[in-house]
Amino acid sequence: MAPRAIFIGPMGSGKSTIGKAVAKSLKLTFRDTDTEIEKIEKMPVSQIFLDKGEEYFRSVERKVLRQELLSDETVLALGGGAPLSMDAQSALRASSSKVFYLDISLASVAPRIGFNRDRPLLLTNPRGQWQTLMEQRRPIYESIADLVIDVNHKSEREVVREVLEVLA
Repeated sequence: MAPRAIFIGPMGSGKSTIGKAVAKSLKLTFRDTDTEIEKIEKMPVSQIFLDKGEEYFRSVERKVLRQELLSDETVLALGGGAPLSMDAQSALRASSSKVFYLDISLASVAPRIGFNRDRPLLLTNPRGQWQTLMEQRRPIYESIADLVIDVNHKSEREVVREVLEVLA
């Protein structure tokens, strides 16, 4: 019992977009840990960070991740920071799910996310913050992933096709 595919990577890498397209192709349910957290907490992720802090958010995120890893016949997208804790890394490695890391450059991600105020970890010096986050997170993402997909110069269709080939 586990999701068919799990997408990890930084904000703006296309985890939800690709995840939804893969789920549709496979006739599976798509789930996003951030969306699930927002349902539980009844507020946006950015508001949870502001009102309750990152530590609280991460604790809820770990619980949601563990719960979602038990979901069968789903495609799952994780928030950018979800795989960072040792607990999450262990759970993801123990899962029978295929884990796809969608790798993207700062130049490609900037127009996608616009470095707006709804990104709580990017409030000051967004480009520098994103780069620093990626320096910390990239080795973790790479160590967990079954496949790293460079999404920089690929269309949604090309990335989905790569994923589906692996899952076939």
